[in-house]
Amino acid sequence: MVRIFRHYVSPVKITLAITDFIAILACTFLAEWARYAWLGLDISTDIQTLLAKILVPVITVPILLGVGGYQSDSIRDFRVFIVRLLVAILASSLALSAFLYLLPMLPLWRSILVLSMVFSSAIVLIIHGFFLLFADTKFLSRRVVILGAGKEAEELKEYAEKATEAGLNIVGVVQIPGQPHRIDDSIVLEDMSMFGSLTNDMEAEMVLIADDGMHNLPIEALIACKLNGTEIKDRLSFYEQVRGYVALDSVKAEWIIFSDGFRGGSGFERFSKRVLDVLISSIMLLLTAPIMVVAGIMVRLTSRGAIFYKQERVGLYGQTFNLLKFRSMKEDAEKAGKPEWAKESDPRVTLIGNFLRRTRIDELPQIVNVLRGDMSFVGPRPERPFFVRQFEKDIPFYQERHYLKPGITGWAQIQYPYGASFEDSKRKLEYDLYYIKNYSIFLDILIILQTVRVVLFPIGVR
Repeated sequence: MVRIFRHYVSPVKITLAITDFIAILACTFLAEWARYAWLGLDISTDIQTLLAKILVPVITVPILLGVGGYQSDSIRDFRVFIVRLLVAILASSLALSAFLYLLPMLPLWRSILVLSMVFSSAIVLIIHGFFLLFADTKFLSRRVVILGAGKEAEELKEYAEKATEAGLNIVGVVQIPGQPHRIDDSIVLEDMSMFGSLTNDMEAEMVLIADDGMHNLPIEALIACKLNGTEIKDRLSFYEQVRGYVALDSVKAEWIIFSDGFRGGSGFERFSKRVLDVLISSIMLLLTAPIMVVAGIMVRLTSRGAIFYKQERVGLYGQTFNLLKFRSMKEDAEKAGKPEWAKESDPRVTLIGNFLRRTRIDELPQIVNVLRGDMSFVGPRPERPFFVRQFEKDIPFYQERHYLKPGITGWAQIQYPYGASFEDSKRKLEYDLYYIKNYSIFLDILIILQTVRVVLFPIGVR
């Protein structure tokens, strides 16, 4: 995995994104050449024309990222990628048309833009199709030896072989003396001091520790591997880097204290985050104002009760605030006075409320919470005090999620379906801890872009 501004990114996905960027830029040059040649004109080479052409991949690739074009399901299933590419091309065409209208000093004819989008669609489809059919991701992968052959090793091996975009090439599995083994082709060493030599022979770049908690490790051999330049990773670090979450059952207090992270961002990052919050929220408020007016009218006309629903939530440092949403349930949804989880096909949800929830329109009034400073645009989702008290008793390190402002969207929201149970909250905390540990403005921007995919292709909404 490649670490960019504290966030771990798959080398396979980076390679595809860079290839797409170059291909789309080349298609833009090709479109200009084809159009100018048709008219018998000379190709312009001034700086404004060059910037206009560069703008095409600069806009298109982030939008393709935002709609999920580089997600694992898109990489593995060509049909999924085709749908998301078409959405991205349409959105990019609209965005580029708006940019070129607002910035007339960037000369790019509409006919050239149309041609470049057509050419780009075809070339990007071909690139991803060839990648899916013929690419051997091992040339982008790190050579890995798993130390251990038990349950943890089996899980690690299965995941690495299935998730080709993770960029891991398992070249060997070595048994730990005294550990029950579950991998038949694992290597048995009579003398564990030879482990370092074995990893050198296999040209391993990383050793993954899978000891099932036995701690019966060849320490001297691992030190030799480390000194020879081989990276040593435990299960916790592996899941953090490759799967984007912190495995809660492996977290210890000392790991949080001594790990490289959980810094909350520098003063500049916190200032930048607030500027980003105000900027994004202001733009969103302007763009969605007509939608919110219509939504408010529909809520008022279709059910008895207030348009907006205020609900107490826990925010930064455990302080509470009133979160704003469009009311999507009947007015007496919690007439018993006790908070309840949302259910699949919840009978408390109104007809228009079901639509608002599935399209995430019911969340739009939270833009006001962001502008007021109660929330950030990106952060852990705020929970109700009733549930927070339960979770803090039963889920270790749950209170750590309150050291950053809660958000409208977040890393857990784009990585995990809607959470409506104790187990869901536990899993989402694992993603929240990853976000808190590796927080950066870069990660915030990635989350904002990928939120588009969650809105367009909702999974598990209730």
